[in-house]
Amino acid sequence: MLRKKLKLGEQKEDTATNDTNYPEANIASSVSITFELMFWEKIWRLEQQLCEELKQIEFSKSDKNIGAIYNTLDYAAEVHKNYLKQYLKKAPKVLFLGMNPGINGMGQTGVPFGHVLTVKNWMRLTGHVGKPDIEIPSKPVEGLDCTKEEPSGKRFWGLVQELCGQPENFFTNCFVHNICPFAFLHSSGRNITPTEIKGPAKAQLNAVCLKYLAQSIEVFNPQIIISIGSYANDRIKDLKKKNLISELIDCKLLAHPSPRSLNNNDWVDKARKWYQENDIIKYFNNERQ
Repeated sequence: MLRKKLKLGEQKEDTATNDTNYPEANIASSVSITFELMFWEKIWRLEQQLCEELKQIEFSKSDKNIGAIYNTLDYAAEVHKNYLKQYLKKAPKVLFLGMNPGINGMGQTGVPFGHVLTVKNWMRLTGHVGKPDIEIPSKPVEGLDCTKEEPSGKRFWGLVQELCGQPENFFTNCFVHNICPFAFLHSSGRNITPTEIKGPAKAQLNAVCLKYLAQSIEVFNPQIIISIGSYANDRIKDLKKKNLISELIDCKLLAHPSPRSLNNNDWVDKARKWYQENDIIKYFNNERQ
């Protein structure tokens, strides 16, 4: 089609009057059709590749306690993509790194630590949420209609709202990302964390997640990584040992907000103080560093 247009153009040159003289050029060879991915799409593509590799792991054969796996980036993909589109338009200076979905948080919304009311009312995100392949009756996925609270998400995002005001003030410099997008549940509905998985699947999970974490961090290219809890912090240590993370990145550890952790009733006060002592609050106020 392009050649036909060029030939037609050459025929018209003999009859058309043009006062401007252009140097001869190979127009066909200068035509480049490339589609540059938007920033959020680069992360979304890596997340999809991560999910495909995780699907190949035989978790239930390795650990008989696993009754269901909730792939949040499958059934809650629409809300998650809206989260990326809205709040990941460029490289964040500060990357908060979590472990994997809580059933009443990201398990419902597709957003890390995604306390439902926060996602709907503060982040102003919408989207369809479907169902996982296997759903535990005691842990139904109701999406943005879920009325159960995610304690960790309520604590984490509640403090962010207090310190930042509007979400744009936070997301101008910061972003929150989970290492693993799968939630693992016992048939009773009990949450099984990646650290609790038994058999060879545990090592396979860590290896696959570590590979894509390294690639994601390369894309994110943050100045600071804040690991939320010891699992995320251990993965960052693994990357350092393998020289798969830049030495220029300042890596920090923030205690996980889960009320299951011992002596964690005053997490909000401790985290607020931690943000101040580590000079993080300046990134919450829409300041361009």
